Amino acid sequence: MDTAYLSSARKQFAYYKLLGERTFAQLSDEELRWQHNADTNSVATIVKHLWGNMRSRWTDFLTSDGEKTWRDREGEFDNDVPTREAMLAKWEQGWACLFAALDGITDDDLGRIIHIRNEGHTVLEAINRQLAHYPYHVGQIVHIGKTLRGAAWQSLSIPRGGSATFNADRFNKPKHRGHFTDGVLGHAQTIPLLREELIEAHELLWSTVRALGPIDQERAEPGKWSTLQHMVHIHLGVKAMAGYLAMPKPVIEEKFGRLDRPSMSMEALTEKYYTRLAQGVVPPDRFVPPAVKAEALMDLFGEGRGALAAMCEALLAWTESELDLYMCPHPAMGPLTAREMVMFTVLHAQHHTRSIERITGRA
Repeated sequence: MDTAYLSSARKQFAYYKLLGERTFAQLSDEELRWQHNADTNSVATIVKHLWGNMRSRWTDFLTSDGEKTWRDREGEFDNDVPTREAMLAKWEQGWACLFAALDGITDDDLGRIIHIRNEGHTVLEAINRQLAHYPYHVGQIVHIGKTLRGAAWQSLSIPRGGSATFNADRFNKPKHRGHFTDGVLGHAQTIPLLREELIEAHELLWSTVRALGPIDQERAEPGKWSTLQHMVHIHLGVKAMAGYLAMPKPVIEEKFGRLDRPSMSMEALTEKYYTRLAQGVVPPDRFVPPAVKAEALMDLFGEGRGALAAMCEALLAWTESELDLYMCPHPAMGPLTAREMVMFTVLHAQHHTRSIERITGRA
């Protein structure tokens, strides 16, 4: 998409998708199905309606009427979505249909005529129609969330009382071309990328250890860990993180709370980590590895691969917005977002792989 219009439209759709997800993350499963009265819609029902509309409007967007014969619009307003997981599946399916259609449009398509219930629209008009429709319903979702959470509601925009500070920050910068979603949408370390980085970092760790002979695998500097102990230390951290990610979100919130700030970049997290290392870090006892012999290597590999697989699987149950919302405490670095802790798990494996290379003279 080369056009500035299509790029801006896509960012705005993504922004309102994010607002919805940040609201879902603040609500319990029961609250997602709550109705003020029989004539109003629950959050889950609004999502179901958006899902039906998106699939109908954006499937074969350029070639068939936007009101499909297979759409059951009346059924979209039955409050019968059984679980959070079922609701999120519809949410993601609807948005995926929208973004796939947008990604297939070019500048030359904007003046083309498409039809919605036999009424002709230019493609640009059809996009604008949905840019008004979907934020209207996301606003309803946010309003329900604020009503239910009350004083516990986490603001999705400028918090009350923060306008002056926000404006001062913006006006202290020179005039520039930008988009209001810049710095709000997404994070460089998205879930798919994090899973790739987790696998890559740990495969490098294991291949580094596997390339060593038994003597080097057990080698340790005086008062320091051996190569195998470094690897076991990493496995213990991965296992703990897999357990955290598998916990129900309400339990995480009750135990650890939330963080009202954006997640750091990998560069900022790396800088913070090495600053803490320079200050001296002693791991808690539960992360101190026992002495290990080389003959246990294959069992250790199996344990490590199992822990990593469990962590990657548990990560798939999270949304991007949830990773930035929930707090995960780190014994040395203090409160981190869940995303930062997953990022740290990558960084941690990389650091200890370099430690192994240094111990064995391969650095």
